[in-house]
Amino acid sequence: MRKTLALIVSMSRVGAVAGSLVLSSVGLAQTPDQQKTWEAQRAQAAADAKLRLEQLERDRAARKADPMSWVNTLDPMTSGGWEFRSVASDGSWAAYSTTHQMKRSSKGVTVWLRQEFAEPQRDANDDAYLSVVQQVEYDCAKIRARPLLVIYYSQNNIKGNAQTEEADPKQAPWDPIVPGTLGDSNFQWACNADKAKRP
Repeated sequence: MRKTLALIVSMSRVGAVAGSLVLSSVGLAQTPDQQKTWEAQRAQAAADAKLRLEQLERDRAARKADPMSWVNTLDPMTSGGWEFRSVASDGSWAAYSTTHQMKRSSKGVTVWLRQEFAEPQRDANDDAYLSVVQQVEYDCAKIRARPLLVIYYSQNNIKGNAQTEEADPKQAPWDPIVPGTLGDSNFQWACNADKAKRP
C-alpha cells in the first residue's frame, strides 16, 4: 500500500512538473508579435474561405441559370461512343451512355454509363471524385438493375487517379428501377438500345 501511494505521489509530481513545462512553453511560444501574426493568418484564412464560398455560390448560380454551359466544358469523348443523356436542372451533374461493349444475356443487357459532377463527390472510402463510370446489368423483363463495376476518377472526363469497386455477379443484389429517376431513364435507354441492336 505504501509503495502504491508513493508511486501515486511521485506520478502526480511528475505530472505537475510536466504541466508547468507545457504551460511555460505555451507562454513562451506566444510572444505579442507571434500572437499578432497568428491572428493575421487566421483573419486571412477566414477571408480566403469567404471568397471561395462566394465564388462557389456564383458558380452554382451560373450553372443553374444555364446547365448546358457547364456541360459544354466537358469532353464528350465520342471516340468511346459516349452520348450525352441528361443534365441536372441545377447543373450539378451530367449523364452519358455508350453502346460500345454492350453485352446481351438471357436476362437483359449490360452497358457502360458515365456521370460527371461539377463539384467533388465522396466515395465509400471518403476519397473525392468528379467523374464515375459504371458497368451496369439491366434485367429488362423484371425492371431492375445492378452495378457490376464502378470506377471513380479524381478529375472530370474520366481522368486522374482512379479507384475501382467490383461486385461478384453471383452475389451482387438487384435494385428496383424507380420511375422518373435517372436510373429509370438509363434503364429505358439500355433496354430500348438493346432491342434496336437485336437482329
